[in-house]
Order: sequence, then C-alpha cells, then structure tokens
Amino acid sequence: MPSALLTELSVILHEVVSEEILPRYQKLSAAEVIAKPSAEDPSDLVTLADRAAEERFGERLPDLVPGSVVVGEEATAADPSLLERLGASDPVWVVDPLDGTRNFASGHGPFGTMVVLVERGELLASGIYLPLEELLLTAERGRGAFMNGAPIAFSEATVAMTGPLSGSIYARFLPSRTRAPLIARAFGHTLVPGVACAAAEYAALALHRKDYVVYHRLLPWDHAPGALLVREAGGVVRHPDGRDYSVFDSRELLLAAPDAVRWARARDELFAERP
Repeated sequence: MPSALLTELSVILHEVVSEEILPRYQKLSAAEVIAKPSAEDPSDLVTLADRAAEERFGERLPDLVPGSVVVGEEATAADPSLLERLGASDPVWVVDPLDGTRNFASGHGPFGTMVVLVERGELLASGIYLPLEELLLTAERGRGAFMNGAPIAFSEATVAMTGPLSGSIYARFLPSRTRAPLIARAFGHTLVPGVACAAAEYAALALHRKDYVVYHRLLPWDHAPGALLVREAGGVVRHPDGRDYSVFDSRELLLAAPDAVRWARARDELFAERP
C-alpha cells in the first residue's frame, strides 16, 4: 500500500496535470509554443502548459516535505546553477512538468509528468503520470512501486525468456564513435523506435513491456524519477560498467531493464567486447 507521502504526491500530480496540462492539450496557439534552443538541442521547445504546471508544482510540493525546495526543468533552463541544489542538504523535488513536450505540442502522445524527491543524492520517492493512458506510477525507496495505487508485482517467471530482446536505443545524443557500433551490436534485436518520452519508456520497463532502453544524455528530471520506479519494481538502471545510475550523472551511456536477467543479457549483447 502506498505511504501517505505517495498518496499525497499522487493527488498533486493528478490535480496539476488535470488543471494545467490536459485543458491545453490540442488547444495550444502558436504563441503558446516557444522555442528553447540550446547548443546541444537547437530545436528544443517549451509550451505554456510546461511553465504553468511547473509553477503549480513549485507551490504545492514543498508542503509535502518540510524544508524541501523545487528544481524544475524550465527554471533550470533559465538558471543552470539551480542544479547545485541537488548536492545540498535540503530535500529537493526535481520536476519535469511535461515530458514529451514535442509530442504534446504536435497534438499527440505519449507525454507525461515526472517528479522525484532527492536528498543528498539519494532518490527517495517519485511519481510518473501518463494521463492519456490513465497510468499513475509511484515509488518509494525500500517500499516498492505502485500502478494506480496497486503494487507492481515482480515475478521471477517474467524473466524466463530466450527470444530476441526488444528494446530502444536513443541514438540522437550518442557520440558518433559510439552510435554505429552500438546499433550494429543490436542486430538481431527487435529495435522499437523511441517515443521521445522518458516517462513512457520508464513506465514500459517497470511494467515489463520492454526489455531495455539505452540513453546517453542524462538530465536529472528525465531519468531520476524513472530510475527509482524501475528499481522498486525489480528492475536495474546502471551504466554498462555496472555502476548504478546517479542523479549527478550527465553524459554517459545508461542501460535500463525491467530485471537483472534482461539487464545482464542486454549489457553482454550490446556492450561486451567482441573477439
């Protein structure tokens, strides 16, 4: 059963998404879709829904944990120094108000909202809400993962698979020296096109709908919420060398899988040196 913290977080997620994001879905004017270019992603954008939702989270989340502060994706785009709060002693809510913004702005899914509570680098509680699928996923360190309030059960039977792995490789931000060899090693896998929404990808892993996902650009709001969810659902989120994902990671390969068996197999097939 979810704790009081997860229950209250679920209420806030549902409330903010229902009031700030869904009413704007497929109703954005051209002026409400704003370019947000950066050197790494010159085509990045933000919408009025992103900004309105982040503002609401900034008002609501600190009430859940005394002394906590909010670090949102959009505020950090304006002031990158906000990321320094992740290493401070105060609890921090890391917020992606609208993950899959391009999909949302184009009038289709998937898109979602992600939140994670971090203290001294430790991932403590997270929530991912995919409103079009009516999926609200939450997790708390050491207490498990939940889908719409029900525990996500991990069964050893789900890992007994011998067929080709099915996964996604997000190659867009991969260094060129890494991209081609990695895709070549995935020959024989069922490569599923990425959906440009980390919230949906981590949900798919937690629910055993996909065998693995590979990322490289590790923005904390994109990966910390899902990393805790997948771990608490029995999965693995690590670098190919075996190090666990950390909220301080930035640009390096990350392999996430719904269980240790799939993670080890994907690591061996995708990253092990060939003779």
